[in-house]
Amino acid sequence: MNTILVVEDEIYTADLLRRYFELAGYEVVSAHTGSEAIRLAFDCAPQVIILDIILPDMDGYAVCRKLRGDARTKDIPIIFLTRKDSSSSRLDGLEMGADDYLTKPFDVEELRLRVQKILDRVIKKSTTPLVDPKTSLPNIDLIVERLPELLDDPEVIYVNVEIRHYADFRTKYGKDAAAQVQRSTAKLLGDVLHEIDPERTFLGHPRDEHFLLGLPYPAFARLRAELPRRFATLAERFYGDSDRRRGSMRMGFEDVPFMSLNIIRVKVDALRVLVAKYQRERAPKGPLRLPARLRSLS
Repeated sequence: MNTILVVEDEIYTADLLRRYFELAGYEVVSAHTGSEAIRLAFDCAPQVIILDIILPDMDGYAVCRKLRGDARTKDIPIIFLTRKDSSSSRLDGLEMGADDYLTKPFDVEELRLRVQKILDRVIKKSTTPLVDPKTSLPNIDLIVERLPELLDDPEVIYVNVEIRHYADFRTKYGKDAAAQVQRSTAKLLGDVLHEIDPERTFLGHPRDEHFLLGLPYPAFARLRAELPRRFATLAERFYGDSDRRRGSMRMGFEDVPFMSLNIIRVKVDALRVLVAKYQRERAPKGPLRLPARLRSLS
């Protein structure tokens, strides 16, 4: 899960950013002073830092210099967020090593898009692109790579979680909103698995509306009981006011149900066949295709 460090001494703004980015599927760590920001950057190794310039103990420039001067944090992208709107302040920030600069008052959606563009650039530079760029979860390639060593545990079962009516939602609300659904669902699944057993669970993202989970068998009943209810609460937030009042999504002259989860247990033998087939069919050129068996995992 991508982690964002928000360094902001205005409590209202800090809370706004935390709630917004958590809803968008990010893990958010907050700091209200420069010294706290430096400590958290070392401890948490966030993927992006949103850094206010005006802080109570030191300015953001000093924080940026400190982070850029340490091997542990020198490559973490930094976005300056500040009330300073002069061209000299902007140049100072960029010369200091910041990756972007946004002035207050700001559009939180614009900030999210800038964060996502930075993360996309980081992922493209990676030598091991084995995670989904939207969710930072193992993609089909990494799932196939890791599954053989995981399937021998007799106490772990595997589950396919599908988002029903995801394609309809994407058609009406667009790919950016659909990507937020993926990120938020990934975070919800990760939270639930962490609550169940942080050591013996697995979470992968083989396809847009499909997630593959591994968990101890005794926890399956809890997952099946809790997850649909928690997802229903989450999913409703993505719809517009008129759809929420109606209780369904209007498309043309039809009412489409809100997104929900379809939870299906996957047999280990089916996964072994999938891994073998995928490895045989993997082509050296062109995009890798998702095998039909994994699309349904039935």
